[in-house]
Amino acid sequence: MKNLKNKAFTLIETLVALVIGMIAIGAMYFAYQYFNNTYLSITDRAAMSEAGRNSLSLIAKDLRNAGYKNINYPRSWDRKIEVKNNYNSKGADYLRIWYNSDPNTRMQAEYYIEQTGNQTNLVRKLIENPVVDPKEVYCEKTNQRNCKPMVIVENVTDFQVVLRDNSGAELTTSWGSYPVTNQDKVHTAEIYVTVRSPNELYKTIKTTNILNHNSSMQKKDQYHRETFYLSVYLRNLVKT
Repeated sequence: MKNLKNKAFTLIETLVALVIGMIAIGAMYFAYQYFNNTYLSITDRAAMSEAGRNSLSLIAKDLRNAGYKNINYPRSWDRKIEVKNNYNSKGADYLRIWYNSDPNTRMQAEYYIEQTGNQTNLVRKLIENPVVDPKEVYCEKTNQRNCKPMVIVENVTDFQVVLRDNSGAELTTSWGSYPVTNQDKVHTAEIYVTVRSPNELYKTIKTTNILNHNSSMQKKDQYHRETFYLSVYLRNLVKT
């Protein structure tokens, strides 16, 4: 009768196999974490870039219309553009623009930062005929209920507006006064919008210094921030 020798892994071979397997699993896990974090960073930055460009495009459209008066509009008005610096005691600006959208309708567009809970957004309020028959645009269709400004970009850290004349000198407007001083001297408007990433992208706390024109602030956290800038020629205001 033949003696059969049982063949199997030795204890040392089993331990070596376990170690190699754990190393492989660990490598796969860290590779997944790395590529997942990289993907999150890319998608967040892309979303920030798109939101920032879209917000500037919308603001620029209103700025180019600032002061436009339809020749058939029957009423008179002298308000065209106003900027209030540091309106919320946090450094951000408040922009108001007036123009005709048709022969019977005068529009008042407002841009400012609004905080809801932990969310800070740049919003746009639009009012039809603000003096004679004010009606907010972003409300329920049948009445003036649940009126809320439209969020044009989320996670905004700073919003700055700088008005300049045709020589490049900075202008200030008299907020809330009649008539608004210097508004007919405005040649260009410079817009700064600083957007924060939706998610924390850095592993450790990073110090970010934000300098938009004369506004400066410092943020210490794990978010990425990017500032978008645009200079707009105000074709309906500038006088040669």
